[in-house]
Amino acid sequence: MNEDIEYINIDASKVPYSFSIKLTDKTFSFTVKYNDTGGFYTIDLLDANGNVLVFGEIVRYARPLFNVVEDERFPIPVIIPLCITGDSVSEVTKENFGKDVKLYLRERTVQ
Repeated sequence: MNEDIEYINIDASKVPYSFSIKLTDKTFSFTVKYNDTGGFYTIDLLDANGNVLVFGEIVRYARPLFNVVEDERFPIPVIIPLCITGDSVSEVTKENFGKDVKLYLRERTVQ
């Protein structure tokens, strides 16, 4: 199984920070933040024109991002926070986000 596994690289040491990334045929801006009170990360998603598509999406382990509201403005691949190292991980934490837990890209299946 020599399949290349693609993911969005997150540098948790830079949080809060923003970056742009091209996914399939569109460029998006992500802003990654940490909520100290709640102990969780959030991501804002903007389109190439700076229009906010999602604000404050909580990064939950093994749950696809931006799945509640989807239309043609959103990224084509499914983005899922996962750990594929075989370690027993069940949540996104300051210790594992961007290291063991990465934002993996999966092909969207048509239903």
